[in-house]
Amino acid sequence: MGVGGAGHGTGILHIMRRVIRSAAIVSMDDEIGTLPKGDILIEDDRIVAVAPRLDVDDAEEIDARHMIVIPGLVNAHNHLWHTILRGVGGDFVGSDYYKYLQGGLAPLYTPEDLHVALRFGALAQIDGGTTTHFEWCHNTRTPEHTDAAIDGLLKAGIRGVFGHGTLKPEPKPGEPHFSEVPHPRAEVERIRSGALAADDLLGLALCILGPDYSTMEVCRQDFALARELDVVSSAHIWGRGNRMVAGGYKTLAAEGLIPPKHNAVHGNYIDDAEIRVLVEHGATITATPPAEIRGHGRPPLVSRVAAAGGRPSIGNDGEMCFVGNMFETMRLSLQVQRLYDNIAQQRANDEAREAAGQPGNLKTIGTGGSVFDVTSVKTLDALRWATLNNAAVMGLDHKVGSLTPGKQADIVMLRRRDMNLAPAISPLDTVVAFANCNNVDTVMIAGKIRKQGGRLVNEPELDALQDEIAERAFRLVDEAGFPELIR
Repeated sequence: MGVGGAGHGTGILHIMRRVIRSAAIVSMDDEIGTLPKGDILIEDDRIVAVAPRLDVDDAEEIDARHMIVIPGLVNAHNHLWHTILRGVGGDFVGSDYYKYLQGGLAPLYTPEDLHVALRFGALAQIDGGTTTHFEWCHNTRTPEHTDAAIDGLLKAGIRGVFGHGTLKPEPKPGEPHFSEVPHPRAEVERIRSGALAADDLLGLALCILGPDYSTMEVCRQDFALARELDVVSSAHIWGRGNRMVAGGYKTLAAEGLIPPKHNAVHGNYIDDAEIRVLVEHGATITATPPAEIRGHGRPPLVSRVAAAGGRPSIGNDGEMCFVGNMFETMRLSLQVQRLYDNIAQQRANDEAREAAGQPGNLKTIGTGGSVFDVTSVKTLDALRWATLNNAAVMGLDHKVGSLTPGKQADIVMLRRRDMNLAPAISPLDTVVAFANCNNVDTVMIAGKIRKQGGRLVNEPELDALQDEIAERAFRLVDEAGFPELIR
């Protein structure tokens, strides 16, 4: 309710005040910590106070006695334009992704297909408790496609960045290879001065080809453009022997090309020296474990980034093949990293014992306990990846990622009495190890309620949108001539 202002026409600002009462609060703020029971005061779009008890009597009250409250989750790498094809590719191997998506389905997208995919996908992110999102959109075939994609995100009302990417088509006779084509300056300047000029909830990022997919000269031009526009740049990299720039970021660093607002995605095959170069230059590194464990045998870059002094970040990498919500992404990322860390530790322990001529490390007979005494990564680490660290990828950690007074009121409330959560003894462990989208009761973005009572609010076209995305999906599969995808 409005408090603190006079009537219409007085010129006095009305302030919307809400107080969330008696919630279990996982703040992700080091000073506040986790409160078994606490209150949160919100004024308009900002968090004003978080404490065990707030003496507030002039605000709308939200009873959160049976809720766990967390910062809105953040997705640091996703391709929402895949959402229209959700539910295929579970068994893709080798070059299937490029054969079916990049070579067959993606070229058939109309601007309207892209709009529906991004709008529906962004609403699904909000429904699942994700309030900030990095859309890595590399199916922007025409300016009309780009505008339709941005409009889809704006209509959904999600926070984050629209990453303008480029295609990787096989060149026609007389055309240069995509690796020799710089990012289109005129197009990103058009976007920056048009649909994304306000840079309010949605900002601009450049999804460039980077050292794995473009020549050194293209890297020079693309990184210079990102610096000039002062926007985040992001590049898919792997670090395998077929990369275009030998030495990758080590070579770029030698020329002083890496801007501090750079983000490298994947990178499973790069060495520790290249990771250190990125971290030392202020760049971020994002792992997408759901995608990477499907087709690769190297660990996602989480623990290695942390060991280099960086802030690990995670994303799901698109819903054609992988579940898109951040609860599942966070949980899988944690377990996968523990597995790889355990394998490395077990190997080191075995080698040390073998060198010393000692027997195997068996616990007390009859127990099935862990052979390790320390957990390499913890649930708090995983939630930090999915909140503060992911926000830092977009340069937004000063605005979101924790329930800190002064930050934007991006807030998620989970029903702790749900059958899969109760009794929810540890709020932190419950969120990371057990929660899913169905437990999300309420979502706020910039203080506005976007989901309440378990349902998205103010989305009258949602039913029609659900019908439309299905119709467009089956049309695309039919036009591409891939009936084998429907099984």
